[in-house]
Amino acid sequence: MVEFSIVVAVIVGLVEAVKRATNLDTRFAPIVSVVLGLLIVGLFGVEGVTSNLLDGIIAGLTASGLYSGTRATLIK
Repeated sequence: MVEFSIVVAVIVGLVEAVKRATNLDTRFAPIVSVVLGLLIVGLFGVEGVTSNLLDGIIAGLTASGLYSGTRATLIK
């Protein structure tokens, strides 16, 4: 498996690229982060499926900031 910190850094960069390329509303960035985390870990993970899903979700939430991302998505 790819190093977790590298996955998080790649997700941050990809989300920023998506935001700039598509004028994505910033409150949807956490959702994009989790989806990208699932895709990246799913593609490069070699362990069981459940472990990959959990790792992808954790990577996406870490990249987006769990508290601020959830708050921005739900409150607005």
